[in-house]
Amino acid sequence: MPRKATGESYQWDHAKETVFLEKLDYYVACNSGRHPPLATLDSWAKEFNSAYGGVSAYGLTLQQKKDRMKKIYSGWKALQCRTGLGYDPVTDRVICSDDAWQSFIQVHKDCNHLRYEGLRNKELYYNIFEKKHAAGASGYGSVSMPDDSPAPVDLDASQDNSGIGPMTGDDPADVGTRRCNNRRAGAAAGPS
Repeated sequence: MPRKATGESYQWDHAKETVFLEKLDYYVACNSGRHPPLATLDSWAKEFNSAYGGVSAYGLTLQQKKDRMKKIYSGWKALQCRTGLGYDPVTDRVICSDDAWQSFIQVHKDCNHLRYEGLRNKELYYNIFEKKHAAGASGYGSVSMPDDSPAPVDLDASQDNSGIGPMTGDDPADVGTRRCNNRRAGAAAGPS
């Protein structure tokens, strides 16, 4: 049974968090989207202890950090869909009034740092907590196709590109807004 550190808590800095995210990303990618069990996190904690020293990390420490990171990513996703907030991609900061930020923080308590720092390692967070992974005998990644798959079709040569189609007139910037609005509509309807 893993023990929890007594006294001081384990101190996470950006380098440790990045290493942990990279290990999680690799594990999730190699295990069809499954997250590591506590036994695997215990072995990672031993690696962290030998590499960084200081207060000892345990598997439970890493599990709790993963849970907090998931909450932070969920908060980041909520920020992307929230109206009344701006986002500066150059500085990776949220732009809003203090009142709007306080109402957001009441719901997402772990996300206060996102206003000033943004979300570091967005791609890793996405891969770990949102990306869907192929599994099973017919599952394959986007870079490798099974041997019996049909040859890719050149859409430019075989299709009439007259501009008539389901995406005509769609502004790429609106696609994310529609996705967020659809999610809100589903949440407002409640579980079925």
